[in-house]
Amino acid sequence: MNVMTKREETLDSSPKPVKSAFRAIEILEYFAARQKGATITEIAAALDYPQSSTSMLVGSLETMGYLTFSEKDHLFRPTLRVMLLGAWQHEAFFAKNSFVTDMKALAMRTKAGVMVGLRQGIHVRFILSLLPSLKTNALWFPPGVLRPVCRSAAGKVLLANERDEDIERIASAANAEAADGVQVNIPALIREARECRQRGWAQSLDYPRPGWANLAMGLPRMEGQPEMAVTLGVRKESVELRRDDLIAELRRAMERLKR
Repeated sequence: MNVMTKREETLDSSPKPVKSAFRAIEILEYFAARQKGATITEIAAALDYPQSSTSMLVGSLETMGYLTFSEKDHLFRPTLRVMLLGAWQHEAFFAKNSFVTDMKALAMRTKAGVMVGLRQGIHVRFILSLLPSLKTNALWFPPGVLRPVCRSAAGKVLLANERDEDIERIASAANAEAADGVQVNIPALIREARECRQRGWAQSLDYPRPGWANLAMGLPRMEGQPEMAVTLGVRKESVELRRDDLIAELRRAMERLKR
């Protein structure tokens, strides 16, 4: 009779993966192999998953900012946030050509918190967040945090890509769901969006806390990715003293990314 020792039994056995976690990773790996967008039906068929659980998993990944849905072709695609999971390793090997390296350099030059966000309905989901140093006095949000699209500088930049009537619709929905009861002045927001279209940047003062401010500019469009914006978070008095310099640094960083 073949009798295994306890040591052999331990080595031979492997932990069973948690089904939902296993499937979420498989969905991301499916996109890596496919290298283009897919519908929920295509994902479910390729991975032999039930349609209902596939829909729930894809919806969760979209909510977290790892997938985005295109109304144009009705396909889901991975976002930049998926790439950023391994960006620290990419930096170790290809530092000169790293998106994160460029954003870190921007943080160091401006002495500001640098955050990259994309719009999710009435919110902005921040998928990257960097500080120039641990001791700096800069504004910073942890990756994954949500901020109201109508009140954050990044949100205003992203809304500037929308038509005035769509901005009104989005702002009305935001006002209806505002958890803190703060109501956005819709005509003022539309005016800000128009100004942003002309000058290329937006700001939020005394937000998300009194005494703090944000300056934001749109990232160059990346194929297959949603519109994104990069934000500088600093003290309000710093914006008032250095606004032109901070905007110039943002523009230089965006030009570098275009190249």
